[in-house]
Amino acid sequence: MKKYVTLIIGMVLIIGAVAQQPSEAFIKSSRDYYYGTGVSFDEQQAREEAITEISEMIAVRVAGKMEIIAKEDDGGYTEIATSVINTYSTATLRNVESILTVMPDGKVQVFCYISKGNVQKLYDQRKVLVYDMYRNGEMNELKGNLAFALKNYYFGNILLGSIPDENTDVYGTNLTLKIPGSINHILQNVRFEVTGNSLRSPGEREVCFKVSYDNRPVSLLHFRFWDGSQVSGWGQVRDGKATIRLVGSSVDFDDLRLYTQYEYYKARKEYHVVESLWDLVVRPEYANIQNVSLVAQPGIDDQEIVLPEKTNLILETGSGIPELESLLKSSNTFIAVLESQDMQEIKELYGNDPFLLNKLQNYIEYNHPTPARGDVTAQVNTTHNGYEIRKLEVHHNYPSMRKQATEYLVTDFDRDGKLVDFNMCITDELYDTFVKQAEFGNDWGNRQEIIKFIEKYRTAYHTRDIETIGLMFADEALILVGRKIKKHSQASNEINYTQLPGQPGFEQIQLTKAKYLSNQKEVFDYQKDIFIDFSTFEIIKKNNAEGIYGVEMRQNYSSTTYADEGYLFLLIDFNENDPLIYIRAWQPNEWDTNALVNTSNFRIYK
Repeated sequence: MKKYVTLIIGMVLIIGAVAQQPSEAFIKSSRDYYYGTGVSFDEQQAREEAITEISEMIAVRVAGKMEIIAKEDDGGYTEIATSVINTYSTATLRNVESILTVMPDGKVQVFCYISKGNVQKLYDQRKVLVYDMYRNGEMNELKGNLAFALKNYYFGNILLGSIPDENTDVYGTNLTLKIPGSINHILQNVRFEVTGNSLRSPGEREVCFKVSYDNRPVSLLHFRFWDGSQVSGWGQVRDGKATIRLVGSSVDFDDLRLYTQYEYYKARKEYHVVESLWDLVVRPEYANIQNVSLVAQPGIDDQEIVLPEKTNLILETGSGIPELESLLKSSNTFIAVLESQDMQEIKELYGNDPFLLNKLQNYIEYNHPTPARGDVTAQVNTTHNGYEIRKLEVHHNYPSMRKQATEYLVTDFDRDGKLVDFNMCITDELYDTFVKQAEFGNDWGNRQEIIKFIEKYRTAYHTRDIETIGLMFADEALILVGRKIKKHSQASNEINYTQLPGQPGFEQIQLTKAKYLSNQKEVFDYQKDIFIDFSTFEIIKKNNAEGIYGVEMRQNYSSTTYADEGYLFLLIDFNENDPLIYIRAWQPNEWDTNALVNTSNFRIYK
């Protein structure tokens, strides 16, 4: 009797399963589906033809709505709408169902269909992506990181152009109004104030700015300016300051026209969908021009705000440091060689330290630094291995990118006050955040080491130190010993990786990492200029694991011909004499936020 019951249940399940799939005739007569047919000897080719028909059918239905957002050309709105719909293809393929029929001539007919409800889900998923970009923009705007705020807002603006709704509302936020409003608010409230303006030579003028937004210093911002050579130069604001050099005919300009960057064309490849839509939708334009006067104002006698000829370094320290005089002397020597860039002098001063000599030579060759002139106030701090002087202001120049950047260096010294290393600083906003976090966790020493590691990581790209980058991405664990990084045999039973839904396996990350390093070496060989920065950077203390920290950050990379974005995760153990890096996971931008490896993926057993 049990066998009969089992057989009957099985037949019912089979019949039910068959009944669940509608027939081709029913689908075509119904108004609830989009469908298409492909015929070929190759099943995959037939399927692709069917998917194309589905895209065209969806496009015809939404073309009327797309008229308000899609640009007009000779192909008409339907063609534009079809191309826009195709940007959903990756997600669409996960939801398309098919009926396969073998024809008498041996060809395969694939009839594909998708319910209109599932298509609406695709639109809803993209709306959430736009919302995430908007929220990222808000977060960066609050931090004063206007560069990445504008980029997130504008990329979200691009994606809005692929959603056939007059108003896109997500979680009660009208993104159609909010995103343009946020972009306009930033562009209209950024202020450039000239603080220095004088000739460095008969053919070169230096102009310094204080840059604020809503009466606060801007942490990071990019802008374009006219440099008098029939091309536009690019400048960078960092920690409320910017310096640019004008050459040629622009030396005699009475007014300087500045354009705050918001489009980020080179970075469009960070999101495949943004790149796909870039030439399809109407890209909105915003008023981003500011005119800055370079002539004397009424009541001011001196036309120029003259800058001093030399750097006057002023050291600040909160406690007595016995080697302060040695630190000042070493720092002034370092600043002088950056100013002169005399390679023979550099060899004489640092020839006994091959590591420092090579790093300094590469730094000068690839970044063309010039120290800021006049009073430069820097902070002296004690470190695990000696002392650091934080925030020596420098001006970088990247000719092939026509980019000029205001940056800051942190110099490291041993306990005798001898210079042993230097790196490019993180922003004030990030540094101050980590200082405040350390007050609650009473763990400043650990966080300071993490900051120095990340600064070393960024500088390795700017000095094209593939060996250091390779170590930072190596499969082995690493030990941080002062300025050096050494391999360490990793006990596999101490670390457990838990893959969460939507995330890649750890082996997949390792393979991606190896490919990334191979590609990076090629980039170092043929790119004239390279520049990287971080759009996010978080230090997270591991719960229930004393002394363990996760570092999660997004890296934005640009070069002469290419730009992209990636995500770096580090798991660092401070329980030994020297910090131990267990895990370094690299993921390119293709993974979404939910798929990124983070601190919660790992369990520590010690």
